[in-house]
Amino acid sequence: MAYIRFTNDGWYTRKPLDEVLDGSVRVADACAQVWHHDHAGSVVYVGYDTRAGSAGIARAVAGTLSAAGFGVVMPQGPCPMPAIDCAIAADDEAAGGLIVGADHRPASYNGIRVRDAHGRAVNEDEAGLLERLMAGAVAPGDGPVTVRDLVSPFLAHIRRSFDLGDPARLPLCVIDPLYGTARGVLADFLSGWGLRVVQIHGDALGDFGGLHPDAVEPWVDECERAVRSAGKGRDGGAVGPVVGFAIDCPANRVAVIDDRGCVVPPPKVHALVMAHLVEDKGMAGRVVVPRTISSVVRRQAERLGQPVITVNTDRVWARDEVDKGGVLTTADVLGGLKVPSIDPTRDAFVTVLSVLELIAAKKRPLSELVAELDDTLGATSYGARSLRLDAAQVEVLRNILPGLNPGEVLGKEPVRMSHALGLEMRFDDDSWFLVRTSESEPLVRILAEAPDRAQRDALFEAAEGIVGAAVKRS
Repeated sequence: MAYIRFTNDGWYTRKPLDEVLDGSVRVADACAQVWHHDHAGSVVYVGYDTRAGSAGIARAVAGTLSAAGFGVVMPQGPCPMPAIDCAIAADDEAAGGLIVGADHRPASYNGIRVRDAHGRAVNEDEAGLLERLMAGAVAPGDGPVTVRDLVSPFLAHIRRSFDLGDPARLPLCVIDPLYGTARGVLADFLSGWGLRVVQIHGDALGDFGGLHPDAVEPWVDECERAVRSAGKGRDGGAVGPVVGFAIDCPANRVAVIDDRGCVVPPPKVHALVMAHLVEDKGMAGRVVVPRTISSVVRRQAERLGQPVITVNTDRVWARDEVDKGGVLTTADVLGGLKVPSIDPTRDAFVTVLSVLELIAAKKRPLSELVAELDDTLGATSYGARSLRLDAAQVEVLRNILPGLNPGEVLGKEPVRMSHALGLEMRFDDDSWFLVRTSESEPLVRILAEAPDRAQRDALFEAAEGIVGAAVKRS
């Protein structure tokens, strides 16, 4: 029986579906042990994403929890994670929930995540307890479950927080759910509001048609092209403003694409939304970010007079700060944005509506608002890359990074170097990069920022070279 390493992010694997089923049922059994102690006889929510096999595994997980004495609620179909989280948080009898799927990972992955009674990821201590409680083998149960519409109440909840004005004045929206859980949901939601909508990649394809359901380049390239195409008439002339939204599989993160067909870097989306919340909606509060967030976010918060709280890691989403109250926004380094007063979880729907409400308030194309942001705060280029290595190489690099000191990079001496998160190097022109290993995939993630794209890409290449040399030497 395979050992399951369970983190607060969940458990994911590329093993066959029968092994995913076995592991997911074992996770459910461990959850049942904890919840029997703290929430005996309560309600548990079980959701799943759109990848092949997720629905059947979720039904086995639900049956196991039901047979263990819990009331189990499942959605009517694949369900966005924010809707599951919202349902748990709104139910005083909920012990928590489980979501079968693999987040933004390729279709070859599957697995399971656990939510606490507030609809949030479990913390590291709770994840460690679940790992210790997992039995070697658990037979799936077959208890009854209740199927309920969880999406409509969620959409009604977030709609109350936004005013889009006259929908006819808003740009045409190109929606790309990347075959994930937002397929049909977001497009229908906006259409029902009166907006003009075009959806791509909305079919039910369990293998995602070869795409990775991750809202980053290159997987959003087709959405960029669709935005550019939608903005032109048959004669090649412009037909009006367009904006695009590519949503990852669980609907946590979104790539925003402006009217020129260019991805707006997530930190700039955060900065624009922050200004909209403060200047147009009269909101205020702390801005909580990991220390490797773009300098654009810090500059905007300072311009708006909002205090910035920096946390060392985004793994549990700065929970302590959010629980204190008074947080305006939080964001992770990959673009997940949270506005706790509207939804206490990362929520692509809230990001989409915030951007549309901003455009409605300013009555200007998104590209102009981004250009104005650069003029106000100073232009920067921020991005992320992932390097796929084999598991042994990643483990080697994880051990090497804490002691790695590359010295001069691109002819520049670092003014600061840290190994708290991997290898972080900062330079006197406000450029920097971070190399860190993924805990749940055989990946190395590289984040970088520089005054322009060419310098940022040079940092990417330098960081990749440092990784390659370190792995080769081992």
